[in-house]
Amino acid sequence: MRTNRTCQVRRSSWAVRGAVLLPLVFACSMMAQTDVFESGRWWNPAADDVRERGKVSELVSRKKIYVLTSFTDSRTISEPSPTHTGDVHRLVLDAIAMHKDFQVVPVPTQADFAIRVRTTATTESGDRPPNFSLALDPSTAIAVEVMVLIPGSKQPDGSIRPRVVWESSVVNAQVEAQSAARSTVDGFLWELSRLKKKAAAKSR
Repeated sequence: MRTNRTCQVRRSSWAVRGAVLLPLVFACSMMAQTDVFESGRWWNPAADDVRERGKVSELVSRKKIYVLTSFTDSRTISEPSPTHTGDVHRLVLDAIAMHKDFQVVPVPTQADFAIRVRTTATTESGDRPPNFSLALDPSTAIAVEVMVLIPGSKQPDGSIRPRVVWESSVVNAQVEAQSAARSTVDGFLWELSRLKKKAAAKSR
């Protein structure tokens, strides 16, 4: 009886540890993918980095995706933004989850390719189309930039040059940042899925 009680206590202890640690691991994974990493890497090139140009067809046989998202609110109005980087990240993951042949990985070193999503909110005056969302202040302009990258050629210093295979940018999306990001990523995934189906049909 004592032995059984000891086993039960140990199992109970491990169950409690698992209940505590699993959410922490998940949270760390989310933080790793929503934080803005140091630029200059193939998955997050700096603005002045030399980039190779590729084609989306290079992704046909690739499945593992690293997702990097950001949201920057640089508006001059005092109204707090209803959007956070986590909101953008969540909807991008939702878009990828609709395609069962893709797998999101927690670190870029495990990835076949990366999707980098940058969204910003700015205050703009002057004539421009109104926002479709009532949640946005009329003066708010939402911009979204999506870049899909793969590792390019290796340089003499050991660094890997970023290779851009797909990209899209919108200066004024007229909707919340997370919705604009989801729509853009959906468009990319639709195009890639179509190419995958064509490649599969040819190989039969």
